[in-house]
Parts: sequence; structure tokens; C-alpha cells
Amino acid sequence: MTARRWWTDKVAGLAVVILTATPGTAAAAQASRAELEQRVAQLERLADNQGLVELARQIDSLQAEVRALRGSLEELQFASDGAKEQQRAQYLDLDQRLHAVEEGAAQVAAATAATVPDPATEYQAAFDLLKAGSYPEARAGFQQFLAAHPDHELAANAQYWLGEVSYVEKDYEAALVAFGKVLGSYLQARKAPDALLKTGYCQYELKRYAQARSALARVGTDYPDTPAARDAEVRLARMAAEGH
Repeated sequence: MTARRWWTDKVAGLAVVILTATPGTAAAAQASRAELEQRVAQLERLADNQGLVELARQIDSLQAEVRALRGSLEELQFASDGAKEQQRAQYLDLDQRLHAVEEGAAQVAAATAATVPDPATEYQAAFDLLKAGSYPEARAGFQQFLAAHPDHELAANAQYWLGEVSYVEKDYEAALVAFGKVLGSYLQARKAPDALLKTGYCQYELKRYAQARSALARVGTDYPDTPAARDAEVRLARMAAEGH
């Protein structure tokens, strides 16, 4: 094999290495590849001109550049893979933190729902205390219900039962105030006739017979054909028999 043939084969082999070292790279790598192609062509011309010493020097230089280029590409690939891994780690971290926040919010909502009873449940609890004869506790329960739900459909009932608690305890003045609030704020409520009837009863117990008769008479006038109107008639008849 002649020297020229050997160098030609060497150049051809180096060209193959150079031209296949960076497949699928970015634009910057393509530019380097084009430059190397030009330099390979130059080497071929030198080989034809028997510039073997200069040819050998340039081949060594090209080999070093190919190694550096390959190393740069590997570094770029490693950096790209690292960036992807970092992004993935950040995503997983954010996803875990978001999941924790959502779980915490759900637990808070559940705890809040568990500690805030339904208004009807609050009312029934106070009414059960009344039926059990726990009058102070029942009063507190109805007062709390009214403070929290003044416009609830059961508010008139709660106000009425506050009057009943005081009536049972024979605190007739306090009972009058409670029944008066039913008539002042819930005049059309179902408990309004009973509140007016019990107003007459309280006045009777306080020996205010004129006020008692007036209240009892109003029951029949304002709420005729009701059980409260019939009870008012009975009490009026009793008062008449007693001379009141």
C-alpha cells in the first residue's frame, strides 16, 4: 500500500467518524459538522498534493476537535436530561404539596360540618331538655338558637317555649315578656294564638284580672276556631264563676 493510499484511507475513515459523530444534534452542532466537512475536503486536497506532514498534523487536530465536540454534545445531553429530571422533581413536589393542602381543606371542612349542628337539631335538643324538665338548660338552648337563627322557621316556636319555661317556673313577668315577643315579632306564627292565651293566664296568676280578660277575649276575636280560642272561653267562664 502506497503512502498516499494509506493517507487517503485515513482521511476517508476520519471523514466517516466526523460525519457520524453528531447525528440528530441541534443547529449549533450542524454548523460545526459543516465546518469539519470543509476541512476534510481540504485534507483530501493535501493528500493529492503529497502534503503528508501537514496532513498528519491537521488529522490529529481534527480528531481532537471531534473528541471535544462529542464531549460537548454528551454534556449538553446530560444537562438536558438533568433539567428534565429537575422539572419532574419540582412537579412531583408541587403535586404532593397541593395534595396535602387539598386533604387539609377537606379535613377542616369535615370538622367544621361536624361542629356546626343543623338548626333543627339545635332546636330539638333544647325542646328535649324542656320535656325532660331541665328548664335552665332548655332556656339556654332556646336562647342560643334564637341568637344564631332569628329568622328560622322555628324561631317563633323557640320564643314561645322560652315563655313556657318561665311560666312553668312561675316567673310570670318573664313569661309575659317572652310571649309578648312572639306577638310582636311573629304575630302570624302558628304559636301566636297560644302566646296570647298564655298572656291571659300570666295576667290571671298576677291577679290582673282586667288585663287577663282582655287578653283572653282577644284570642277568640283574633284567632277564632282554634284550640287556643276554646281554652280562652273556658278560662273566661271560670273567671266569671269566680267573680273576676
